[in-house]
Amino acid sequence: MSGGPKSTTKSAIFERIANSRGPINRLRARRYGLDFIQRKPPVLEFFYEPGDPHSHLSLQSLSNWRDRVHAEIKINIVPPPRAEAYPEEEKQRLFALEDAKRIAPAWGLEFGLDSVLPKAGNLKKATRALLACKSFKELLAREGIISRALFTNDSEQLDSLLEQGNAPDEITANLVLAASEQRREHLGHYLPAMWQYDGEWFWGLDRLDHLADRLRKQGALFGPEPLAVFDPVTAYLPEIDTTQPLEFYFSFRSPYSYLAAVEVQQRFQSWPLELKVKPVLPMAMRGLPVPLEKRLYIVRDVKREADSLGIPFGRIADPIGAGAERCLNTFPLAKTTELQMAFLVTAGANIWSKGIDVATDKGLDYVCEQAGIGWPAAKSKLDKGIDLEYAESNRQDMFNAGFWGVPTFKIGNFATWGRDRIWMIDEMLRRAET
Repeated sequence: MSGGPKSTTKSAIFERIANSRGPINRLRARRYGLDFIQRKPPVLEFFYEPGDPHSHLSLQSLSNWRDRVHAEIKINIVPPPRAEAYPEEEKQRLFALEDAKRIAPAWGLEFGLDSVLPKAGNLKKATRALLACKSFKELLAREGIISRALFTNDSEQLDSLLEQGNAPDEITANLVLAASEQRREHLGHYLPAMWQYDGEWFWGLDRLDHLADRLRKQGALFGPEPLAVFDPVTAYLPEIDTTQPLEFYFSFRSPYSYLAAVEVQQRFQSWPLELKVKPVLPMAMRGLPVPLEKRLYIVRDVKREADSLGIPFGRIADPIGAGAERCLNTFPLAKTTELQMAFLVTAGANIWSKGIDVATDKGLDYVCEQAGIGWPAAKSKLDKGIDLEYAESNRQDMFNAGFWGVPTFKIGNFATWGRDRIWMIDEMLRRAET
């Protein structure tokens, strides 16, 4: 086809959202206490969930750099997220536990390899013991001891820790948790292990670089050094069998999948293993809820990450529904890995940075032409009806591997989730070659 389609009207609105830091959240954050009236610098807040491995690692890290921050730091202890934010809670918590074991040494932190998921009763004890801490300093000092007992389900140690302080009863503890949860929701978020500064959100260890940039812009961070040093060479990773393929689970509606596809396309031809691309139906089209605050955070977080990677992002035409179905229906026409990756990246670039509506023939024709897939064949396949049986099979494979969403990567018995973990593949392959 000649000439490209125009972006959708809504895409300009999405672009403004992606480029903003959340003005309403910022206003609410600056009104914490009398900060706004007295023109005090913003408060750096951390939302800590007892029993969440990434919360534990993040607080460990804070102990190493807190003296460099020229701002008040507040720790909010929160309950588990609502069910809609954790659609497959058991899978997500098991992954978080395994992920923490893998990444802790790479950040110079500790997380016991014998750690297990905490029991409900022990979670209550640990929460009360943490709430017994009377100061920020005391909380940092005791959190490691409490978490160690919690992640080994040492009930006796937790009972002993409870006796050492004036712990609140369960009713009072629940009231404190509810207030912290309300604060988090008021500022527009839903997850644990989140830093909030001046209305902007940063997850765990993976976004400390963005947090540092934000603190520096406010004159609230001393020194040019990073908040924490990351070294993948020291990560706790298994040996992999390079005769096994790398399975890449992808969704056309996931902006993180788009970024991951760009990075995989740049790497896969130098990787000494076969790549198998396995698209799946979007979460929202599988009956899993995606709350508004989650969508807003994802768009803004992906924009930051895309900018740091030099990947265009922000002018969005949401492909949910027909757009995603049509892309999934077209994908099998890409018969080689090179063509598959070209289609993923091209579709992603048009959906997430050009606002092209792939639910229309003009939009999908444009994507197919750029990716090297013939539009007549794609149109003929569409005219015969949407067939997503292979995508459902891919989803079932992903679930059987213990994962709920994308992007997910699997090599033999190893699997991980998120484009933030592509470095694990690089590192394991480096070790396999040495």
